[in-house]
Amino acid sequence: SDDPEPQRYAVLASLCVGDGAAAVLLPEPDGARVAAASTIDDGASGTLRSDLAYESLRTGRLVVLTPAESAVSRPEQPVGFVAVPVTTPEGARVAVLFAQTLVEVQPSQVRALGELAVLLAAYLGSRTSLRRAVEAEAELQEITRINRILLAFSEALARTSTVDETLQVVRDLATTQLEASCCTVVLENDGRFDDLDRRGLPVDRPLHYTELAPGADHPGPYAVATGEGVFLDDREALAARFPGLAADASAHVDGEAYGPLRVGRRTGWLWLGWAGPHRTFARTRRMKQALARYVGQAIERVELVQARDAVARTLQEAMLTSLPTVPGLELAARYVPAAEDQQVGGDWYDAIHSCGVTTVVIGDVVGHNIAAATRMGSLRSILRGFVADRVQTPAQLLERLDHANIALGTGTMGTAVVAQLRGGFEEDGSARVTWSSAGHLAPVVVGADGTTRTFEGTSDLMLGVLEYDRHDHAATLAPGETLLLFTDGLVERRGEPIEESLVRLAGVLGGVGQAPVGDLLDVVLAEMEATGERDDIAVLAVRPV
Repeated sequence: SDDPEPQRYAVLASLCVGDGAAAVLLPEPDGARVAAASTIDDGASGTLRSDLAYESLRTGRLVVLTPAESAVSRPEQPVGFVAVPVTTPEGARVAVLFAQTLVEVQPSQVRALGELAVLLAAYLGSRTSLRRAVEAEAELQEITRINRILLAFSEALARTSTVDETLQVVRDLATTQLEASCCTVVLENDGRFDDLDRRGLPVDRPLHYTELAPGADHPGPYAVATGEGVFLDDREALAARFPGLAADASAHVDGEAYGPLRVGRRTGWLWLGWAGPHRTFARTRRMKQALARYVGQAIERVELVQARDAVARTLQEAMLTSLPTVPGLELAARYVPAAEDQQVGGDWYDAIHSCGVTTVVIGDVVGHNIAAATRMGSLRSILRGFVADRVQTPAQLLERLDHANIALGTGTMGTAVVAQLRGGFEEDGSARVTWSSAGHLAPVVVGADGTTRTFEGTSDLMLGVLEYDRHDHAATLAPGETLLLFTDGLVERRGEPIEESLVRLAGVLGGVGQAPVGDLLDVVLAEMEATGERDDIAVLAVRPV
């Protein structure tokens, strides 16, 4: 044994019986073994009677035999014999301390061996506790390592927004966390399994791991069919389980792992390859299968996000139509979504030129997501129909919109400003403006010289509350003046009173009064730091020319 302590106890035991031999018998899964032996009788007592010691280990009883009694089982070797079971305080038999001599063992010698056995039990118990503590520490370290790997994958995959980005994260983490040399995701596509990222395949045999039929004799389809991972420690393991594949396997891959995954209704697997042998134990087997599920869930999530974004972009294109070309007017508009992954929200702008009247609209439906955009689209479409139907004042248009909104039971609440520039413009180039507000911020005017003013007039109740008589207000736009309509996302900031933000807007406008209306809006959005972080933003500028 590598441990010298049992040998010391064997020496002490032999001394206890005088001229004799002694040993320590330790249990093993398939029996027992003599861990240490000591003879000071020059072998006079013969070979060690480990057979008698084993009986003590099996039964847990003290065995004391005279030479005549021991000769019953071995006549040619009559020895005095004693075997003392070594038992921990918990009752576990951890060894047997036994000795033999040519004469009868005395009771005092038996007692001495019993005391020695107590000391040996304490030592073996402490050694077992230490070994278990070391094993527990190693197990804890392994569990911690596995948890860190799972956490690293989970956190990184949760931040991805495209399939390509997800695959890049998987490749990077497979290299840094799992020390894999190759990695890819294979997914079902039109009746066969194809890789999503060929960059992770070995260059010498990429098709060995992809473009596979569902019934192929291959670890990947097998993992999908059984729902269990396939883990091959080396090329020999591949040859043993899939003999037909060994000849075509990559020279750069030895150990492999195939973890089944699912993306919606499609199945596939996460493939990992190592340049050398790679043994997978039960705990790491479960970890790799969990990682495969993480990857499948991440790909499914980003595909859903991308599909939602495509719907949102289509909705945005439908809602935010191009502005009309109107002789004598310059028009420009901008829209900033509330969040990049939503694309549209409840804010909108519109401009319609019909029957010699140019009607411009800015509105804000509660919310900044696709649901809000849907409600906004309903109001916007109704209002566009009213504008095209007949010539009415802004207040009349908002009254009809409110009536339809409430009568149809949509219950959409929001704010809006409708302004109209009518008929021919004045001889001096001025334009007459009629406007009405449903709970919205009043339009702002900036002149070519940088002076600013706000349209005067009270705002009526917001849309969707109740029907009542709304009010029109009259104003004039001088030549070169620009009318700016905007939603509250432009001027609402956390921790900043809206009055201060409006003053800041006036300052920004004062520096760009002469700029083309499109450039004017771009500067305003940039200087007002209108990123759409918390709310979407719509702005519309009109200038008589």
